[in-house]
Amino acid sequence: MIEKFSVFDRCAGTKHASSAYTESMKLSVFYFSGTGNTAFIVKRIVKTLSRRYETAVYDVAGGADLAQPLKEADLVLIAFPIYGGAPPIPMRRFVHAHADLFRGKNIAIAETQYFFSGDGAATIGRTLEKFGGTVIAAEHFNMPNNIADSKFGVKNGEELRKKLTYAQVKADKFAEKILDGKKCRRGFTLLPHAVGYYSQRKYWRKGEAEKRGKLKIDPSRCVGCRACVKSCPVSNLTVEHGKAKGTGKCVFCYRCVNLCPKKAISLFGKEPPKAQYKGPFLC
Repeated sequence: MIEKFSVFDRCAGTKHASSAYTESMKLSVFYFSGTGNTAFIVKRIVKTLSRRYETAVYDVAGGADLAQPLKEADLVLIAFPIYGGAPPIPMRRFVHAHADLFRGKNIAIAETQYFFSGDGAATIGRTLEKFGGTVIAAEHFNMPNNIADSKFGVKNGEELRKKLTYAQVKADKFAEKILDGKKCRRGFTLLPHAVGYYSQRKYWRKGEAEKRGKLKIDPSRCVGCRACVKSCPVSNLTVEHGKAKGTGKCVFCYRCVNLCPKKAISLFGKEPPKAQYKGPFLC
């Protein structure tokens, strides 16, 4: 099952070159992706931006030193999913840890969501502008549901094609707007800010610390295979006495829930999933 999500490492630290770019134009992409949705959008945006920029892509949970590529970048792309109206913890940590390096940088933001977030992209964007960066473009991308233990369930394969095709087209248009210098700052106005905060983020962030310890593992199903341990981006999982166990550091990415070969893990659902999300790259 781990191989299903090998896409998480495909982009990390890789470089994309084109004869169209000049050596002085560098794009550094910093992303976090739970089950591949954000990585999917990043790959599509980079395909277009690489016509002009020498591009390097980094997973912010990958353990690499990210200061140097941030310093060297002429353009920075930040990409992440939104959880409860808030950016994921690894992305927040990355941004705050490198606050001084965003000063004077031009920044584009790509935020992925299931349906609606209000001001998803601006949640990080406002912070980056406080640090002295300039957000030149921001967009939201609706992607497939990966919350496999919810009542809505998940879809895979051909069932995703229409939604993913639309997302690809939107990613292409977003990248072209960046190249053309056209305005696109989704989520930065007052109304999306209010909706995002009062309908989601206010309640999510209030209990976020407690939620980090809510991961549930059914001991009758778990076989101690360590698939969850290997896949977790923040080392939240361990195996004790042949059974997986959470350590209270969950960042809600749903990677382990969707990768467990025995469907032994759940987070917000009452029971383990009946079906698992296999990721957008399998469509």
